[in-house]
Amino acid sequence: MGRVKEMLLNEYGDEMSSDDFTYQYSLWLDSKEYVDMVNTELEDTQLKYSTSDVSEAVCYAFGAVQVTQSEVGSDVYSKLIHESIFEYLNR
Repeated sequence: MGRVKEMLLNEYGDEMSSDDFTYQYSLWLDSKEYVDMVNTELEDTQLKYSTSDVSEAVCYAFGAVQVTQSEVGSDVYSKLIHESIFEYLNR
């Protein structure tokens, strides 16, 4: 968090004194918004799918996509595979 504080202090340094910014930053660290942000970040790092779920989703995706990469190009093909994987995982 020290880097965030330093970056914000450099960005808003003209508008606030260092002491005022330090005080505002300490209030933010004690706020509900900060706790919610940290909890959201922690939730995003948790595993949501097992290895077998992912393996089955990949197999499903390659079976579900009926076109070849050479027909639609690598970008479109990868988007179709990606979409099919998450379609399987989120059903």
